Amino acid sequence: MIFNVSILSEAEADIDKAFVWYELRQLKLGYKFYKTIEESVKDISRNPFICEEKYKGIRRFIMKKYPYGIYYKIDIENKEIQIIAVIHFSRSIRVIKKRL
Repeated sequence: MIFNVSILSEAEADIDKAFVWYELRQLKLGYKFYKTIEESVKDISRNPFICEEKYKGIRRFIMKKYPYGIYYKIDIENKEIQIIAVIHFSRSIRVIKKRL
């Protein structure tokens, strides 16, 4: 069963900031980061329960090749996943707590 995915504006801002950071470091690296986000979201939508809960119903998917976690909640009744943050591992879980 594939779940629908929605991305909160704050998570979109996280992605945009990371994209710019990587793109400024190396041409097209931001686009590779974005492609990895897309692949990760597809993986999450296909199997949202693969990741363990980290904080009050929030799960973290660890991205491949990048030190980022995709934090999301699952709405089982509506078959929807809500991505609430895309955060570098050096940042605190406090970001997640603030967004709840």
